[in-house]
Amino acid sequence: MCGICGIFGGSDPLSTQKMLDTILHRGPDGNTVNNFPWGTLGFCRLNIFGKDGINQPAVSDDGKTAVLFNGEIYNFSSLKELLPAKQLINDEAELILQLYQQFGTDCFKKLKGMFAIVILAPDKIILARDPLGIKPLVYETRGHELHFASEIKALLKTRATKPEIDIDSLAETSVLGFIFSLDKTMFQGINQVIPGSILTFDGKNSTVEKYYLPQPSFYGSESWETPETVERFRDLMESAAQLYLSHSKTSQAIYLSGGLDSTLMALFLQENAGTPLESHTLFDDPGSEDMIYAGKVAEHIGTHHLNTETGREECLELLDHYLYHYESLVTDGVFNVLGSLAFHILSRKIGFKHKVAYCGEGADELFGGYYWLHAHPLGLGDRLRARASQVNRGKTRINEFIQSKFPDNDSMEDEMRQTIFDMLIGPGLANCHLWSVDRSCSAFSFEARPLYLYDDIRDWALFLPINDKISSDLNTKLILKNFALNSGDELLYQVSARKKIGMPSALDASLKLLTKDLEKKLPSGKIKSDLPHFAYESYLHTDLEKLMFDKFYKLFIA
Repeated sequence: MCGICGIFGGSDPLSTQKMLDTILHRGPDGNTVNNFPWGTLGFCRLNIFGKDGINQPAVSDDGKTAVLFNGEIYNFSSLKELLPAKQLINDEAELILQLYQQFGTDCFKKLKGMFAIVILAPDKIILARDPLGIKPLVYETRGHELHFASEIKALLKTRATKPEIDIDSLAETSVLGFIFSLDKTMFQGINQVIPGSILTFDGKNSTVEKYYLPQPSFYGSESWETPETVERFRDLMESAAQLYLSHSKTSQAIYLSGGLDSTLMALFLQENAGTPLESHTLFDDPGSEDMIYAGKVAEHIGTHHLNTETGREECLELLDHYLYHYESLVTDGVFNVLGSLAFHILSRKIGFKHKVAYCGEGADELFGGYYWLHAHPLGLGDRLRARASQVNRGKTRINEFIQSKFPDNDSMEDEMRQTIFDMLIGPGLANCHLWSVDRSCSAFSFEARPLYLYDDIRDWALFLPINDKISSDLNTKLILKNFALNSGDELLYQVSARKKIGMPSALDASLKLLTKDLEKKLPSGKIKSDLPHFAYESYLHTDLEKLMFDKFYKLFIA
């Protein structure tokens, strides 16, 4: 993981240095600013793979093409063999430069991994992002210039004008709990590079080309109970674990909840590690079921396990730090309003010792793991319609989408379930779970790797029908459970039979107390008119959401 930023359209090393200083937590192992007549590039490094030292940007022999890269390319070795000057390639930025020189923008289709890539040339700048948006990349055009960075706060650092809330993004977040539009952020004029796309800007015009489109969800012939499906899952997880583990020269850890996703991930990683990996669990209740099962799993598979106890005080201590790095609004919606705070707290613990950690993000989206979302789409539809109608009295674009995709019509259940699958694998991942994971890990200077989102696993899972993932009697994650049941392992059987709890449960007791503490701090009556949220009250549901809005406004706008 690294931090990247810069400006195309003129030489401005001072502004680029200001942006870079804002994101140095992403790369504490060295940083640099490189100046070209047509632009400036900033880079800070987290040294995980490749040669030591400041290894970016990679620059062509004629000095006219430069590459910045954040992420990991897991098929690095096989791609290197495709290139005539492979002996000159020591790291991923050099690989991408040579691939681009040989294949043009088609090179992005060849990459397997997670990445945000910038290619700077005299006449244009190219920005590309991995297919599901694991790595962030934001930008803003200012006249003939384009400013880009790994994080929004870097762009805000050099703005001449006060940022403003993007109303569409606010409405989407108020309904869903995350920004639905893949190209938007919470700030007007600051955009994201859409996952799986290439943005090109020549100083006047910008174009966006999609190089990857995920397979839409569908119903088809069931195959999940066949031995071939179990073996295919095993082979893909085995291959991914070996690739990921070998793609690092530092110690590696695992987020382990004791649930099915993290247990299977930890199993494959530990089986291929050769030495005990360190696994981590968060809890605020000594009777936590997740903590108990995580301990059993760790002992069974042989990881070195650490439990981290937390409570209301640590939640309160880290809340502003979490919001500052999260860079978006925290509202209730499809997911727990403050659930990702648990991930942030555990990330602090992991960051003391490790530069790489593995997380289970993507398993629920790919394999149908959210019981209440998938099993009760009509109930979710009712809830979303009610929220969408309430936000700004229904005068929003997201309300139009919700009313069309989640109509009050029981015969549309299958179509709603397909919409939910597609929504979760799109903005639900990129703008909620992966957004949270990247910001929390980078805040503590390490990298998270979602093993289930390896390209081969992702594409295989997306080409499986919904009814391979959820049964007609509403049993979820059929493929993963079938693998566990066929393993002959009693503990895996017990884990597969557990009810899904989820990461937010690690803070169940603490968040209830924290919420009460925060709501007491919200003034009432006329004093409210002096607070930032007052002008946006039609978009906010609860006192907690209003308080979170005020904190966000104070951190990024006021």
